Amino acid sequence: MIYTLQDVKNIINVSAEVALSLKELLTELDSRSGDGDLGITMEKSAHALMIEICKYEGKDIGEFLIKSAMSVNRAAPSTMGTLLSCSIMELGKEFKGSEEITCEQIVKVPAVIVDAIMKRGKANRGDKTILDALIPLADVLQASYARDMNLKLALKEAASAAAKGANRTKGMIAKVGRAKWIGERSRDYPDGGAVLCAVLIENLSQLD
Repeated sequence: MIYTLQDVKNIINVSAEVALSLKELLTELDSRSGDGDLGITMEKSAHALMIEICKYEGKDIGEFLIKSAMSVNRAAPSTMGTLLSCSIMELGKEFKGSEEITCEQIVKVPAVIVDAIMKRGKANRGDKTILDALIPLADVLQASYARDMNLKLALKEAASAAAKGANRTKGMIAKVGRAKWIGERSRDYPDGGAVLCAVLIENLSQLD
């Protein structure tokens, strides 16, 4: 199967809508273990992405993603906003000059995002961050697709892995960021970024 720029725009638009719907939950979770700005950060990021979807009239998927990354960076220069923008920027570089992308390229997207976040955020799996859901998502997505060559199945299995990873962050003590200084108090709630990741991939796995 081949994905066009319009398909990419649709995926991003769905993701933005999901992020907007989670604003209150993300704010609550982040207020328990951070500075409480995750909800508003994702709201600003989602609006920036939606505007770029409407504005961009070219055909280059990579160029669209690079412009989207810049828009997010301007709209939400917070920790998560920066991680999101640098992740989208890396994807833009990956797909620069492409008007179509394949399933084989799609399944590598989460791994590219993992690398971008690890390099910029200096975090790893087990630190109680989005990576606790994103890393198992990336691993299962590629493994499942390599085994069955079925993207729909791979997405469903990846969504399950992400949900389990997000659930496991409840009980962890945060090791990076503002939550690190809260210590034991961060143990009682799941990480907002991990929850966001799990809900996003669950919704994307249901797309036709």
